[in-house]
Order: sequence, then structure tokens, then C-alpha cells
Amino acid sequence: MNTEQQHNNISEEIDLGMLKRSISNAISKSILNTFLFFKKNIYKFLFLIVLGITLGVIADNYAKSYLSEVVVNTNFTSNDYLYSKVDLLNSQLNQTKKELPISNYKKFIKIEVEPIIDVYAFVNNQAVANNAQNSQNFEMLKLMSETGDINKIIKDQVTSKNYYYQKINIFSKSKVEEKDIKSVIQYLNRDTYFDSILHLNIKNIKERISKNDSTIKQINDLIQSYTISISRGNASVMFKNENSELNNLINQKNELIKRVEYDKENLITKNKIIRDNTIVYNQTNNRGISNKLKFILPLLFVLLFLCGNYIIYLNKKSKNIS
Repeated sequence: MNTEQQHNNISEEIDLGMLKRSISNAISKSILNTFLFFKKNIYKFLFLIVLGITLGVIADNYAKSYLSEVVVNTNFTSNDYLYSKVDLLNSQLNQTKKELPISNYKKFIKIEVEPIIDVYAFVNNQAVANNAQNSQNFEMLKLMSETGDINKIIKDQVTSKNYYYQKINIFSKSKVEEKDIKSVIQYLNRDTYFDSILHLNIKNIKERISKNDSTIKQINDLIQSYTISISRGNASVMFKNENSELNNLINQKNELIKRVEYDKENLITKNKIIRDNTIVYNQTNNRGISNKLKFILPLLFVLLFLCGNYIIYLNKKSKNIS
């Protein structure tokens, strides 16, 4: 019994040793055949690589496109309007026979909108600091994060549309000028409903500035009267008393000055439905396979050559077996 077991163990060890040698020989043979194959076809590979690079450079130059980026912010909660307006513009660009009120619009390939993700600004937007929107945004993110991945949520399409800053990507066949991009912004700002809100808002801001300036002037006159009375010894105002009438006037004046400054800032930041903040013109478009064919074609040609040779090799093997 023990003799048979020892004989079986020796047989298993011999079989295992033979298997290891077979695998080792197969790997060595494969490496040698691969080396010989590349050595035999080295000039073909060099030709395919040079051909791919040459054709890729020509194709990249022929199909070269440009990307202009416009960072914007929307006013009057018009983010959905921005996205729908851009979708409409894209559909009109695809209609070759349709004339558009945009300078050199035939240069444009497509227009996209993407959010500039800033969660802090989303829940602490100074533009809406005087209403409950910030707390609503925070509660919405908090609620959604409890039921899903926060990283996916902040990039979700519904959430993305609500970020304060958005980026408009304008792809063009050739370089564009400032007037071309400005005409796109002007087109996006054409809307009867939002235009009426815009003009009403500007009118209200100007009236508020005028009234506050008038009130500040009246307070200055009162403060001057107090100062004159004090200098003459005719008033019993105590400067160190924070509840005094003079201190109240000074605090009120400072508060009004802040409001005027804020309103003047709004006249600049809210003078458009969609306000362009920064524009970067005519970057080389490197998205997708754009401007990458000089790298893709050589690899593609070599891959096709290898696949072709492998198919030929399999065909010969099948004939030998048959």
C-alpha cells in the first residue's frame, strides 16, 4: 500500500515537473517568435508609424477646431432659461438654411453649457443672501446626500443647473472674433419676459439709490446742525451714549451707505439676464479625439497590421490541422 502511494507521488511530481518545463518552453518560444516577428517586420512597423503620424497631422490640421469659453452668471433665476436657449440655438445651427442674428454663425459647430461646481457658493450665494434660497439649497443637498453619493449629487443635472456660475463652451471651425462671441451673448439675452423684469429691476435700483442718497444728505444736514449746536454749547448730546440721537443718525447713515454701494454694484452685475464675466478666445480644441489623430492613427495602423497577421497565422494553422 505504501509502495503504491510513493509510486503515485513520484508520478505526480514527474507530471508537475514536465508541466512546468512545457509552460517554460512555451513562454520562451512565444517570446522568441514575437521578437523574430518584430525583427522581420521592423521596417513595416516604422512605415506604418510614419504614415500614421503624417496622415494624423494632416487630418488634425484639416479638421482643426477651436474652443471659446464664456463664464457667465444668470440673474432673476434664469438658469433653466439659459440651458433651453442654448439647446434652441444648437438646433438652429444644425439647420443650415436658417439665418441667425449672430455674427459669422456659420463658423460655429456647437454650443454647450456646463456648471462651474462650487458647493459653498451654492449654499452661501451673496446674490440671494436676503431670502431663504440659500437655506433651501443647503437642506436640499443635505436631504439628497442622505440617500445617495454626494459627489454624484453635486454633479447631477438638476443640481448643476442651479450653480451661480455657468460656463458656455463655443466650438468653432475657425478662429472667432470678439464681436462673434458678443453676438451669441446678445442672442441669449433676447427674451421679452426676462427683459421686462430686467428693466423694472434697474428702474427700482436707481430709484432706491436716489432715495437713499437723499436721506443720507438729510442726515448729513442734521449731523452738521448738531455739530454747530454742540460747538456753541446749545445741545446736551453725549457722544459716548450709544442710544443718543446723534449716534442713531450716524449708524443709520452708515447702513444707508452700505445699501447704496450694494445697489450700485447690482447695477453692474444685474444689467443683463445672462451676464458674461470672463471670455477666453480660440483655444485649440483637444476634447475627444480632436487634435489627437497624430497619436491615434499610428497605433490604429499597427493594431490593424497585427490583427491581419494574426488572422493569417490562424488561417495557416487551420489548414495544417485539416
